[in-house]
Amino acid sequence: MSASRRERLEATWQRLRGLPLPFWVMFADTFVMAVGFYLLIPLFAYHLLENVALSATVVGVIAAVRSFSQQGMMVWSGALADRIGYRNAICAGVLIRAAGFGLFGIADSVPVFLVGSVLAGFGGSLFHPASYATYAVLTATRDRVTIYSVRELLSNGGFILGPVVGGLLLTYDFRWVCFVSAGLFAATSVLTWFGLPALRRDEQVARSFVVALREVASNRTFLHFTWVTGGAWALVSQLYLAVPVRAGELLADASQLGRVYAVGAIVMVLTLVPLSRIASQRLHAFHVMAIGTLLLGGGLLAIGFAPVAAALYVGVVVFTLGQVLCQPMMNNLVSRFADPDRMASFFGVNGLALAVGGVVGNIGGGALYQLSQQPAFAAVPWLVFGCWAAGVAALYARAARTVEPPSEAAAA
Repeated sequence: MSASRRERLEATWQRLRGLPLPFWVMFADTFVMAVGFYLLIPLFAYHLLENVALSATVVGVIAAVRSFSQQGMMVWSGALADRIGYRNAICAGVLIRAAGFGLFGIADSVPVFLVGSVLAGFGGSLFHPASYATYAVLTATRDRVTIYSVRELLSNGGFILGPVVGGLLLTYDFRWVCFVSAGLFAATSVLTWFGLPALRRDEQVARSFVVALREVASNRTFLHFTWVTGGAWALVSQLYLAVPVRAGELLADASQLGRVYAVGAIVMVLTLVPLSRIASQRLHAFHVMAIGTLLLGGGLLAIGFAPVAAALYVGVVVFTLGQVLCQPMMNNLVSRFADPDRMASFFGVNGLALAVGGVVGNIGGGALYQLSQQPAFAAVPWLVFGCWAAGVAALYARAARTVEPPSEAAAA
């Protein structure tokens, strides 16, 4: 390690050591919730397909319900968090999600799985915007870049550890996966309640919610961008459907599924900062989104046509690189389009577009996977995803010729 890099790390650690307790509570919340989420969700579709023997179409509907219950509700639950306080919203959200994940462990019918999905999704819609708002309030007079970097590192650490722990628990029983996940979310409610201050609500934001949505709706360029991004999200949503579908055909046992997702998570941790920085410095923002979308489609093609397990890993790595390019740039573009005083509202509307994309991706993907069970149509889902990716990438490329997003300095 070079002397300059060692000095930077030591300086960063010194800044972190002086942080008050609420920061460490939020860091712990972020990591524990990431582990709890990723030890269950990547294995959930596999369980429904292999153990419950549901059709891929039904599994897609269940996944779509959870996704829409979270992202589709963020427009409203973000405003609710402003009204009831961020600590209250986080505590309520994690407990509701814990109830949903616990319900997965005892569910024995599709309606019960759907109820669990609604609870899990709605809980996420409560604590997710409240958590980001808490970080924003706490970092008002501090090094926000460093704090958010630590947050992303912890979240990705949970992304790595979660699937491995879930895979081990799955060798015993899927109920253990659900109950441990629910327990981790419930534990964060206790940590949050006693460790976070009752942050003051922003009453002005709460009162101006409808005005904020009207302002977002008047930004046609942003709306066009965010709905195209919803199309890209239909591809992102395939990760937890496509891999389990192919895992049942290529992997020797269920524990290996966690390793597949862990490999993708490791690639994300290693490449997230350098790759996204290089891309943002050298390419137009919409070109970055276009390339990322093509990688998403290429990863799905590799997953679909993988002849052996090793090729499945390759497909997940390619797909992950697409996520690395798309997701940070998407958040960056939303913040650049947004009015600084209406940031949460812009992200909420973007979340609604992602929810619609997730519903289309999950339900459409589930139906395509079901169709692919017939030998004559085995290649259809993967070819559709490849064409879909090419179409969305073309829309981004066209936008790069006609639209120049606001500069980051203007949005700050």
